[in-house]
Order: sequence, then C-alpha cells, then structure tokens
Amino acid sequence: VGLLVRNLQDVLLEFNFRNGPLRRKFDGTKYALKNLETILYELSITSIKEPETKRSRIEPTTADALVPKEEIDALRQRLEHRDDLREQLIKKCRDGQKAAKQAIFALHRGDAKRATSLLNTCEACLKDQLWPIVQEEPFLRQGSFTAVLEEYVEAKLFHVWLHGFPKDNNDDNSANDGDDDGDTKGKIMLPNQFFMKLEPEEYVGGLCDLTGEIGRFAVKMGTKRDSNGVRYCLETNLSILLAIQSMDRLPAGAGKKLDTLRRSIEKLERMLYEMSLAEATGGRNITTFHEDVEMDQDKD
Repeated sequence: VGLLVRNLQDVLLEFNFRNGPLRRKFDGTKYALKNLETILYELSITSIKEPETKRSRIEPTTADALVPKEEIDALRQRLEHRDDLREQLIKKCRDGQKAAKQAIFALHRGDAKRATSLLNTCEACLKDQLWPIVQEEPFLRQGSFTAVLEEYVEAKLFHVWLHGFPKDNNDDNSANDGDDDGDTKGKIMLPNQFFMKLEPEEYVGGLCDLTGEIGRFAVKMGTKRDSNGVRYCLETNLSILLAIQSMDRLPAGAGKKLDTLRRSIEKLERMLYEMSLAEATGGRNITTFHEDVEMDQDKD
C-alpha cells in the first residue's frame, strides 16, 4: 500500500494543480503517505511476525501495475488544455470588457457614434473570440465571460434607453419578433433582443448595473434643472426594482446589487425633493430629456 500511494503521488506531481479543491486533495496524499510510512516503521521495530496461516493469500503484484498511468495522463492533458483555454479567455475578456466600459463613458459624454462603434467591437469579441472557447468548455462560462456579458448588457441597455433601437436594423442585435418601437427612447431591452442567449444572472446583473448609469444620467439632468428628466430616471429605476423583486427566486449575486439599487433610488428621491424645494422658492426648471421621450412615444 505504501508503494502504491508513493507511485500515485509521483504520477500526480506531474499535474499543475491550481489552488482549489483538487489541490487540497492532492496535498492530502502527502499526509496519507507519511502516515503509512509511520505505520511501517512502527511495525518494523515491534519484531512481531504474522503467523503463516493468517497471511494474505492475494497474489503479490507490483505497485506500478495498480496505478492507471495512461488514464491519469489523459486526464492531465485535458486539464492542461482547459487551463490553456482559461488563460486565453481571461486575456481576451479584457478587450471586450474594456470596449463595453468605454461605450458607457462615451454615452455619458454624449458621443453616441463612438459608443455604437465600441459596442460593435465588444459584440465581435464575444462572438468571434470568446464564444468558441465557451462552447468548447462550457465550464468556463462562469467568471470572466459572465463579467464581460454583464458589462455588455449594461452598455447595450443604456444605449437603447438613451437613443432607442437603431432605425436601420437588419441584424440580430435587437431582433424582437416585431415588437420594436423603432427609435423610441426610454425603452428597456428584453433578454430575447440580444444577439446571443443570456443566462438569467447575466441579464439581471446587467439590468441592475444599468440603474447606476441611469442615476448618473439623472445627476446630469439635475444640473440642467430638468426635474421631469430626473423624475423619469427615478420611475425607470423604480420599475426595474419592482420587476426584480417580483421574481420568485433571484439569480446568484442579484441580492447585493439590489441594495445598491435601493440606495440609488433614495438618492434620486432626495434630488427630486431638493429640486422641488428650489422650484418653490423661485427657481426655474427646464424640461429636456423627458419631453424628448414623450415626443418619441407620441409618434407610435
């Protein structure tokens, strides 16, 4: 048994285990081998011989024959290939996530053209570089790939909420079975309107993050004394909060983001209250964004 465990440990030493459950189990083989060596030492110093009649009748065999080296080597190659794919995925995810973040910054600056270009770059990265890796190893979807999708969903939702769906829309980027409202602003994209199928936690995560961008946009409206624009932002965030709270079961990680969403709503309510006080004391409010939304909706 001691030789078997030692040979098994020698085979496993060829693996490059990452920190995790497998690495902890591998570390356990060292302690198991040490315990066996201790037992063998204690038996050797006792000088107690086992009676001939009680000796094992199992045919003696070598420890090497008991270790399935070929099968273990095949497992090692699979793990190494998965690690290589994981490294490639992490490196390529940075480009997609960076493009999505920059698209959000461009939208806050009012540069819709650059935001559209960056969103197209992120979509190309997801479709051409990241998705083939995830298809080969579905286990790798969780982690970096999910983070990129959430960032992309947030940017796309914010773009459509600000500027509406593209008029010339022949691709699958916002296909919605004929329910498209043209270029109407203030709309929230549905999960089936994205170019790829999203998991619930990816869509809900991006939707919760969208409320943060809407809150920042509301601050911009507040500096322009656009109380109606701030109110519309508040109503949008409230609608998202109520929709998510109506779910029977929240996706993983959504609970923490809901707390942030509630705080964002409280800030918007405070902002709207202060603007109403300023208006009551003789301040002047200007309507901009909210009127644009109403005009777009009246066109339908």
